[in-house]
Amino acid sequence: MVRAQARGKSTTPLASLYRMYEYLVLSDTIGLRNEIEHFFNQPSWAVSAIPDPADPDPERYAILAGLPSYLVIAFNRLIELGLPRGSPGIIAGDAAEEELRNRPVVLEEEPGWVTRVPALSQPLVIPDHCNKEPEEGVRSKRFLEMNVIVGEPHVLFV
Repeated sequence: MVRAQARGKSTTPLASLYRMYEYLVLSDTIGLRNEIEHFFNQPSWAVSAIPDPADPDPERYAILAGLPSYLVIAFNRLIELGLPRGSPGIIAGDAAEEELRNRPVVLEEEPGWVTRVPALSQPLVIPDHCNKEPEEGVRSKRFLEMNVIVGEPHVLFV
């Protein structure tokens, strides 16, 4: 947690993805959600355009490949509710609401590289905030596809 916070916010989607990775492995839910919100508030950062990190560490690469699916879930939920990326922090008045309703609905998609990242050959367990292996009922299905055992991340920030 200290490393990600000490660096401050870098201005690239890939740097943001790496911060999300750190927050996830540290079980820092608030840090993860704040970083996801930061990414959402960068409308020029399409999730599908996150570059392939081609990370040499297979475990880190598997986790990085699982994170964009959660960005898609969180962002598309808001977009479908009428809050597109790049919306103002405060929406006041009928004119502002009308302007948002008239914006085209542009849903996010995962980057193509995530499907090319292989699952780990051995399970990787990321302990929860109590330093215990997540129970079966709370494990992330998306990360299980990568052979990573971690609790379902809390990614909805509004």
